[in-house]
Order: sequence, then structure tokens, then C-alpha cells
Amino acid sequence: MFMRCFFLFLPVFLFSCESEKERYEDGFDFDNAMSNLNKFVKNWNVNQLKEANEELASAKSGSVASKDAAKKVVRFERRIALGDYFSFKTPADLPVGLLWKNGLDEPEDSDPAAKKGGVFRYFVSSFPPTLRPFGPASNSGMRGELYDDVQLGLVALNRLNSSVVPATAKEWAHGPNKRTWYFRLHEDAAYSDDVEVTARDFAISASLRMSDYGDSPFYKQYLREEIAQITIYDEHTLSVTFPEAKSELGMYNTIGDFAPSPPHFYEEFGVGYEERYNWKHQPNTGPYYVRKGDIEKGVSITLTRNKNWWGNDKKFYRYRYNPDKIVWKVIRDVTKGFELFRAGQLDIAMVSSPKAWYEKTEINKVYDGYIERHWWFNDFPRPQFGVEMNLDKEKLKDVNVRLGLAHALNYDKVIKVQFWGDYNRLPGFVDGFGDFVNPNVTPRPFSPQKAREFFAKAGFTKEGGDGILRKPDGTRLEFTLSHYAIKTYSDIMSILKTEARSSGVDLILDGKDPSIVFTDAMDKKFELTAVAWSVQPPYFSFYEYFHSRNAYDEQGNLKEKTNNVFAYNDPQMDKWVEEYRQTSDNELKKVLAHKIQAQVHERCVFVPGWKRDFERVACWRWLRWPNTETVKFCPPVVSYPYEHYSFWIDEEMQEETRSAIRSGRTFPEVENVVEMYRKK
Repeated sequence: MFMRCFFLFLPVFLFSCESEKERYEDGFDFDNAMSNLNKFVKNWNVNQLKEANEELASAKSGSVASKDAAKKVVRFERRIALGDYFSFKTPADLPVGLLWKNGLDEPEDSDPAAKKGGVFRYFVSSFPPTLRPFGPASNSGMRGELYDDVQLGLVALNRLNSSVVPATAKEWAHGPNKRTWYFRLHEDAAYSDDVEVTARDFAISASLRMSDYGDSPFYKQYLREEIAQITIYDEHTLSVTFPEAKSELGMYNTIGDFAPSPPHFYEEFGVGYEERYNWKHQPNTGPYYVRKGDIEKGVSITLTRNKNWWGNDKKFYRYRYNPDKIVWKVIRDVTKGFELFRAGQLDIAMVSSPKAWYEKTEINKVYDGYIERHWWFNDFPRPQFGVEMNLDKEKLKDVNVRLGLAHALNYDKVIKVQFWGDYNRLPGFVDGFGDFVNPNVTPRPFSPQKAREFFAKAGFTKEGGDGILRKPDGTRLEFTLSHYAIKTYSDIMSILKTEARSSGVDLILDGKDPSIVFTDAMDKKFELTAVAWSVQPPYFSFYEYFHSRNAYDEQGNLKEKTNNVFAYNDPQMDKWVEEYRQTSDNELKKVLAHKIQAQVHERCVFVPGWKRDFERVACWRWLRWPNTETVKFCPPVVSYPYEHYSFWIDEEMQEETRSAIRSGRTFPEVENVVEMYRKK
């Protein structure tokens, strides 16, 4: 999806020397920035075309390499013919006969019974390192809570059936070749500070993220490679042209979440952006904003609902985003978080873990009906809970070492001991994407014997007095395993460490703050790490994780701030992920997805951990959810139930409950199990 990608080397002419000296007090010159970016992208296209022609000339006629090069030539000739990356035209230039679509015939996935008002209180495990929506450290911490989950991009994905529905764009259409998609914005769309959203703001958003000032490699490469042109026709009309044809879902997967940026907020953009904007919350297109004084560093962040939000009466949004305030408290200890929940200081607790569900919720406040339990089944694409390996580290360059580690990590025991057998083994790096998941990829079983066989092939043939294998030169079979310094994770890693010793390998556990673990993973400053990424439907994005461009730069130096944490570098994989990203043929996309997953498995760069096909929550009875008899809540494409913001706080029920606790009145116990999406 749009939020995930990286960069290639940017030439020094990206911004002129004059703009480098530009005083931000005078306001940032977006027109000049976009003009320079046009030059940069043009130059990049020309260089790519030159390389493609050289590949075509050197390839054997009729060979696969020749065909691939010919496709690349056409691709960049077509891009160059378009003209400027940022283009400005008039409504008269719009194609005649466009068939506009608005998605309003799709079903609504929230409940008309929802009530506005109240305060929703929950917690996060660490305070965000920044409030910036892009730039260093912006893709960690509370990004979802502050932006992604509560703002509107161009279009959105209906959670019931994965159809495209309106967001800031009220309607959309495609050109004859489906390479260009057109969007008409809601005329009343506005930021949380009530400033109007314009079509130009989307071009500004792209220019900010491609700028060196923003230091956002994640976007630099993505925007340049995935988008061929952004065209502005008037204040409320724009188009985005892709290098290849896109289906409607393919369009959404590429730019659906693409959100505008308010130029008035970024008037001070330029040198020193990171520091100057670190603790500023950007006005956004969604219903919530952070007021001055509502940030208590290290303690909490409060979001306030804009009661005059432009989307209040729009279908798909009118019954969502209901609480007047959302308070995110920082609680690093999950156990402490649950105690605060039981005391009524938090409204919800995620209790999917068996210990939490079967032990911690067996309390009087549940039996007396003050706290309710809900259990929803779904098939959401799962975070990849497991262990990633850094192939740039010397010992891990040997596939036999990696295969040995795969057999040495006893995730079956983790599931049995830590999760009481409630969870299942994650099959591979990808899960929850239906037919796009390769059914032939299965996790390697725990086997000290097989592990030692592979370690022996790698030269670790001698066992020391401590039981750890060594090479004849004394090199010890040990690895540092980075993980979140959270009790659940620490307990899991302890099991893995203890069990791995029977295979002759020593895991040195390195627990850190989650934000640090994430940053180290992005910068490839680890040997083994247990970081999991949240992934979104409808398609998995393989390019960012496995293309060599996101591992090393053109000089062969290791790239930082990319999702290819594995430092994976393979020409065949590059071809597959490029073709997967470019094709609009769903069947071919499935074939390629299966090949990619098979290679990831064979090369063993990731050891699959665990997954669960459900979400369980405990919540105070005043936290209400859509009625599943009338609304298909928590369908296959919803992960954590609260992330859809279809819940609400019933303030009358809240007062009733608190009064009942004081008087001793009780309510019927509620354990709601919704099996609508349970796999048979």
C-alpha cells in the first residue's frame, strides 16, 4: 500500500543552492520545489530508458532478458512522453466521456444506533518519537492512532466486501487504458483546522515526501516509481497516472491512502524540518486533532473530535468516529494496563492471549455484568510474528545457518506454553490474503537433529563445554536477538533461547523499547529481530520487503530506513516483485505471489512464528459495538476491532454502571462470541 516504500540516490540538483539558503520564515516555495522535482524525475526516467536500451541491445533476441528489457523500454518511453511529473491543466483538458463512480451503492459497515460523545481511553506501549507524518521515526509509535486510522485519503476500502468507497474524493473514473485515474474531491472537504482541501494539496504532499528536507526514503522511491504523473485540473479535480494499467483495487492499493498535506502548515518546511515539526500535529482530513496542551510527553496524547467535521454526514463515516475524545495513555507494562482497566481507568483491554482471556477476565466485575467479553473471528492479513534475519551479517549469509536456526526455534512450544494452544503456527511470511497465500509453504518443525545437521554443513562441527557449537577456528554459534522489552515478548524469547541451546546455538536476548527495536530493524542494525509489520488488504506489497534496491544503494552500501530489513538481494526475486507490482492481471499476480513466497521460504530469511484467527476483548459495558445481527462488524478485513472506529461510548450506560457498582446492583453476564467468519 502507499505507506510502504523507499528511495534510490537523489542527485544534488533536487533543490537549488538558492533554495537551500531559503529562509523558512518567508514561507516555503512549493512551486520551485515541484519544478526541481520535475527535473529530477525527468532525468531519472531518461537514465532508466538508457539502461533499458543497453539491456535490450546486449540481450539475446527472443530471450526472457530481451523481453523484460523491451517492456522496460516501453515503460520509460511512455513515462517520458507524459511530460512533467507534476502537471497543471484545465478542466477542458479532461477526457470526454469519463464514467464517474461514487461507491454509494456499497453497504455501510457501521451502526446507525451509534451515539456521539464521551471519552474513549486506551493505552499504547511507548510514546511516539515524533508527531510528524513523514520523515525519520514517523513510521513507528502511534502513527496509526494519530494519522492512518483517523484521516481520509483519496478513497477508502469498504470493510465488508473490499470494495472501493469515497473518502476525500467523492467520485473517480479511469481513462481508456486504466493507467490514468481521475478524482473529484468533495467541495466541502477540509482539514481539522477548517482550511479547505484542494487538489493541489495532493501534489504538495508528494513533493514534501520526495524532498531531501523531509528525509523520507520510504516515499522517495515509491512516489517516483509507482506514480508516473500527478495532474491538477482545478481546485477539486486531479488525476494520477501509473506506469502500468491498474484495476480499481490496484489503484486503491497504490494510492488509496494517499492523503493531502496542508500548505499553510508547511510554510516553515525546509532546513531543520525534523526538529521544527517534531512535536507538531499536522491538521488532517479526519475527525480528530491534537489540541495544544493535549500532549503530555511520555504520559499521554489526547485527540479531540471536530464536531464540525466535513465528513459527519457522509455515508461510510456518519456512524463512525463517535467519542468526543480519545485518550492514549502510555503504559509499558501490559499487566499494569490490565489493572488500570479493571479499575475503570481504561475502557477496553485486548485479551486475545489465553492467560488474559481464561484467567484475568474470570473476575467479579465480569460475572456482575459491569465488564463484557467479546470474541470475534476474522481472516485479516496477519502481522508476521516471527524472527527476521539480517543477511548482511557474516554468519547469516550461509543459508545452512539460516536453515539450522529455522529448526532450532521452537515456536510450537511457544504456542503451547505461552498461548495455551489457542494460537496456530504462522505458515510463512504472508497469511490472510486468500488465494494469494501459497498453500505449499509450511513452517519448518523444531528439530535439534536437523538444526545440527545444517549447522555442521556451515562448519559448526565442534561442541564447546557450554553445549554451544563452534567452528574449528573457535567461532561460536551465537546471535543477538532483538525484541520488544515487553513481558509477553520477553517470555517468548526466553522459551526460544532455552530450546535453541539443545540445537547448539546461543541466542543473546536484547530487549529494548519497541520504537528502538523498530528503528534498528529499518536501519538493519541487528542480527536477528522479532519485529512484526501490520499489513493491509487487498494485496501484499512484496517489493518493499524483498527488492534489492531496498537493501543496497547504487554504490553497494547498505540502505537504512527501508522495510527490506533482511538485506535480501537476488536478481530473480527483483524480477518477480517488479512484475507482481506492475501487473493488473489477478491470476498472474497470484502465480507470482506464490513464487515469491516459495523463494522466501527456500532461502529461509524469516522464521514464521504464530498467528490467531480471532480477536478477543474485554470492555466496560458502556463501550458499545455494532449489532452483528444487523451490521457485519469485524468482518475478514478488520483487525483490532477498535481500529475501525465503529464503537461508541454510551454515557447514560456509563453513569448507570458506575451507580450500580456503588449500590451493588448487577447486570447479566455477557460473553458475546460471533462466529460469522470462523473457518470451518
